[in-house]
Amino acid sequence: MRPVPPMHSRKSLRLMAIVQRLQQIMVNENLTPSELVGCAEIVRDNYSRMDEINNPKAARFPPARGPIIPPPRRP
Repeated sequence: MRPVPPMHSRKSLRLMAIVQRLQQIMVNENLTPSELVGCAEIVRDNYSRMDEINNPKAARFPPARGPIIPPPRRP
């Protein structure tokens, strides 16, 4: 008997599991979708702050950008 190929990728299975957990949290904690999104935004902001703390040189010295030169005009 031939093995059946997986229907979903590993990444999509992980995302489905996360969605299921979030839905369970919404039910258990009586959260609205907008409240859950607000929590997610706080987590995102804190994650970027933690990244800045862990990489202080990257936060203080952004990569240098040269002058922006417009493309040449067509005749």
